[in-house]
Amino acid sequence: MLTNPPIFSSRPSWSRRASRFAATFAVVTFAAVTLAQAPTAPVQVRENAPDRHTVVKGDTLWGISGKFLKQPWRWPEVWRMNRDQIKNPHWIYPGQVIVLDRDAAGNPRLSILQNSNGMPEDRGIIRLSPQIRGEARDAGAIPTIPPADVEPFMVRNRVVGAETFDDAPQIVKSVDARVTFATSDAVYAVGIKPAMGKVFQLFRKGRELRDPSITARPWYKWRHNEPDPQIIGYEATYLGDAKVLRDGEVAKLEIVSARQEVQVGDYLIPQPPSETMAYVPHAPEAKVEGLILTLPNGIAEAGKTDVVTMNLGKRDGMEVGHVLAVYKPSETFANPRYKEPTLNWVPFWPKQPYGEPVTLEIPEERVALVFVFRVFDGISYGLVMNSGTETLRAGYLLRNP
Repeated sequence: MLTNPPIFSSRPSWSRRASRFAATFAVVTFAAVTLAQAPTAPVQVRENAPDRHTVVKGDTLWGISGKFLKQPWRWPEVWRMNRDQIKNPHWIYPGQVIVLDRDAAGNPRLSILQNSNGMPEDRGIIRLSPQIRGEARDAGAIPTIPPADVEPFMVRNRVVGAETFDDAPQIVKSVDARVTFATSDAVYAVGIKPAMGKVFQLFRKGRELRDPSITARPWYKWRHNEPDPQIIGYEATYLGDAKVLRDGEVAKLEIVSARQEVQVGDYLIPQPPSETMAYVPHAPEAKVEGLILTLPNGIAEAGKTDVVTMNLGKRDGMEVGHVLAVYKPSETFANPRYKEPTLNWVPFWPKQPYGEPVTLEIPEERVALVFVFRVFDGISYGLVMNSGTETLRAGYLLRNP
């Protein structure tokens, strides 16, 4: 009886293949771990950086960082800050001295000069005699960025998040028969809750802003009671301020100031508190990809200290203090040096190549930094920093610095 002959194969046995797989997996894993643990580029100190800087009134954290570092957003690394300190840093006050030195490994380090008692040394302060006194130190702390550049956008938003108008109070009627209202007029509004306070800003809902990175909703999926996911904000016209005269389901308010005529249907938004920008500039920990949505006051280009809005918000991991790099998108244009050979115009003649390409491409170019100073659910405000001679336009790309 014939038996089946043994089958010989050039492939390795299961044990050998398993060994090879384990070895390969170990190599890949080691490479991945090595890549993940690869150190970032060292912090670069400016060539003309001073050894120390005495903080004066008018200084900002960004400005001081720029005196020492080429990359101001890497301040937390040389200051040795943890996550809590970045969000709630130690205050820096006029009169204190910031010193640049090196640690044992030769890395740059910034610190506040300490006196013999181990306390921050204040320069320019004359103490006549030992005494105990209370002082509101927070009021004199230096801000992160110039307050005057962002105050109008902290208090009077030009673009607001889509969630801002959800259940926002609205004006429903005038006290008399007027159609439009001005300063000192009284109006009735609904939706005001005691927790909102007594002072409100008046806004009129304007053009909707759509995030081009979000896929548009097809027409057959439209539902009147479902928000459009592509709408992340609205341009809002600031009309003025109002205060509550009488609470209730239908509250009575007085228009304290009016920049434009106020009408029935306009929105009331609680006035945000004025705050000092005390957050430390730092790079986002996760990968960021975004776009500039709008520029201030409808202008075509923005430069240094201008405010822009971005299609990145809390849901994208944005937080106050983040610094983003702005990139000018690549551009393809017709090559003015290209000339098509004359013989190519002859019918049925073989096409002749030409040395010059038909089109040319300018690659992406980093043009500025943006400091995030206010964050909503789907959009954020940013102050343009370090733009040089380049200007920014809507549609420019935002990435990690």
